[in-house]
Amino acid sequence: MRRILFSPPWILRHALALFMIGLFARLGWWQWEKGQSSRGTLQNLFYGVEWPIFAAAVVFGWWQMVREELRPRPAKVTTPPAVPGTVTRSGVDGQPWEERHGQGRPTADGSRGNDFGDDEEDDEDLDAYNRYLASLYERDTPSGSGTR
Repeated sequence: MRRILFSPPWILRHALALFMIGLFARLGWWQWEKGQSSRGTLQNLFYGVEWPIFAAAVVFGWWQMVREELRPRPAKVTTPPAVPGTVTRSGVDGQPWEERHGQGRPTADGSRGNDFGDDEEDDEDLDAYNRYLASLYERDTPSGSGTR
């Protein structure tokens, strides 16, 4: 075992885990005994089963923390390799800023193109949609009211 598992923060974690396991086991035993008494209900018996499940969850979480401490996962690299001669600013998703904002990658002739297809077709669709929205606005707005 590594010495790190005996550092003060880890000793506190071990003590907290043991305390919670003991508390949950005791509460489960108490609920089970109460459920079997003359004044007990089925709900007490269910709680008597539920508390040991909570204790098992603490054991599982404690084990996962110890395992992660002993064998940490390698960090994943999310930044793409830099292209010589360009400055890239990576965003949250790891995609270069220029690509997300339409400046795109260099094309064969050296100009900057984008990966979004034909802009003229998109502009025609956008203009048609805007005309449609304007016609809906005109239809729904009372004429001559001066509002908006």
